[in-house]
Amino acid sequence: MAQPPEEPRSRGLVVRNMLLTQALDAVKVGDIEAAQRLIESAEGTPVTLGQVFRLYQAELETQAQQLQESQQRTEQALDWFANLFRTLPVAAILVDAQGLIVDANAHALDELGLQQALRVLPVPLRRLMASLDGELRLAAMLPQVAPGSSAGLDDVALRTLDGRSRWADLRVTQVPPRAGEHPAPQYLCVFNDRTARVEAQRAREAVDAAEYQRDLAQSASRAKTQMLSRVSHELRTPLNAVIGFSHLLLMHPGRLDADSQRKIRHIGDAGQHLLALVDEVLQINRAEAGQLELTMAPVDLRSLAGEVLALQEPMAQSLQLSLQLQAGGEGVMALADARRAREVLTNLVANAVKYNRPGGWVRVDVGGDARQAWVTVSDGGIGMSDEQLAHLFEPFNRLGADRLAVAGHGLGLSIARTLTQAMGGTLEASARPGEGSRFVLQLPRAEPAAA
Repeated sequence: MAQPPEEPRSRGLVVRNMLLTQALDAVKVGDIEAAQRLIESAEGTPVTLGQVFRLYQAELETQAQQLQESQQRTEQALDWFANLFRTLPVAAILVDAQGLIVDANAHALDELGLQQALRVLPVPLRRLMASLDGELRLAAMLPQVAPGSSAGLDDVALRTLDGRSRWADLRVTQVPPRAGEHPAPQYLCVFNDRTARVEAQRAREAVDAAEYQRDLAQSASRAKTQMLSRVSHELRTPLNAVIGFSHLLLMHPGRLDADSQRKIRHIGDAGQHLLALVDEVLQINRAEAGQLELTMAPVDLRSLAGEVLALQEPMAQSLQLSLQLQAGGEGVMALADARRAREVLTNLVANAVKYNRPGGWVRVDVGGDARQAWVTVSDGGIGMSDEQLAHLFEPFNRLGADRLAVAGHGLGLSIARTLTQAMGGTLEASARPGEGSRFVLQLPRAEPAAA
């Protein structure tokens, strides 16, 4: 059987496709009657309205599938950008036109303490500002940020919602609104943390200030040392003359009546007292200036305590005090200057005797361990209040003892602590009013010299 010519067949397909396309366009715009007229006007072409509807349905299904795929790609892109925002290695937050924080990435939640607060309500960005100046600068900047532009605040002091102090450079950019949302401006705020740098700078400034203050203190100390050295020389010469002449006058008592002799003795005693005061002030001054000469060697504290108690025995007997020395085993050896250690211990025991009560007691305990040796001087005397203890080692502060019938000028304990520190030790005190006082002298431990 003969085949039809190819050219008429191809022309028929073209006509059919054109007819389908025209009918489909009419259906798309909702003109079904026009599509029907097109089909009926084409004689000999096997096209039906059902075929047009099926073709239209196929196109709709294809478009729906493409739209769904496009939506999935869009959602995936949005998720990717959201995850990118969440995982940025800097603190980033999203702020609305009223300055409220509406979103924050993980770094911001942690660094700015927003984790709990944002679960309840939006937080004003100004709450992160540590000062009123920062709030005002932020309020003035936000309205000035135009779409697509950015602005910044440098060296902003922050206070996180959990109370930590931070420093940062703040960069703000107005971001375009999302599709379908209200076109109110929103701002992306990025915090560049500078806390470590600011704290390091402050530490350097503190060190520089401390060094400057140290230099000033050393300069003042040198000036004070020189002044006291000159003043002491000028004071000692006339004082020695006063004391010397008082002694000369008393060497011939027959030339003076009893009242004159008493007055001259007062002059000599006052001169000795003032000379002792000058020596004590100079001693403190030399120790503070590092000019105190020390001969460090092993010192037997038990033997030293016994000597000091023996010297205080006469005064203790006059007050009916009980003196006790408690030290067990072998002698406890401390590394110290023997003369200075005796001076410190003498001051402590003498104070325990002077500021006691008739029939009271004074106890000296000696002990030590592998590193430290100590002497504890306790008494059952008048004691001290916490306020008095706070000022105990201040020079010339007698803590109200000037109202008592006890001689002194308030330098003994100050000298004792200064000498102890110069020997590498410590001197601490504790007391209760009406229950007595307790002083602990600690010195570095030393082994006795080899035989």
